[in-house]
Amino acid sequence: MTRKTTTTPVLQEGMVYTIHLKDGRKIANAIYYACIASGKPYFGKDNEVYPAENVQSHSLIGHNVPDNYREEPDPDRLAITDDVIEVIEVTTTPTANPEMFRRRVRSLMLSGLPQQEAEKIVASTPQKLELFYDINLGAFAIDAEAVGNTPLYNPYSGKEIPDETE
Repeated sequence: MTRKTTTTPVLQEGMVYTIHLKDGRKIANAIYYACIASGKPYFGKDNEVYPAENVQSHSLIGHNVPDNYREEPDPDRLAITDDVIEVIEVTTTPTANPEMFRRRVRSLMLSGLPQQEAEKIVASTPQKLELFYDINLGAFAIDAEAVGNTPLYNPYSGKEIPDETE
């Protein structure tokens, strides 16, 4: 008979981990602490505290705190944030942006609306587009409803745009 050894990862105080909270949020570079006063472990990042009991899972291996941990993020980075949201509204009618109008009407019809009602809604409701600018490559816009709800990609580089919203 072979004996199996089970190992349990031990979190190291002062090391950073990626944690997944029970509410679905993912926090990168959260520092692990063991509170001497309360005896309860927790994670911290910036001014936020995440009690260990609110953590669904965490990375198995801790890392040293990054050198730039306390610095402000690069303001020129391309990321989806709560701080910067620039939205434009694009009118779509049979004469203004007719192809987008046709496609929006078709989308509403596929969801069950009659054509006349769909056309009225589309003509009276501008399409909201969130603006982005990659300093190295140029500007682009994404349907504002998609931003923060699905992974998005830079159309110039093909790289995923980091979602830093809370």
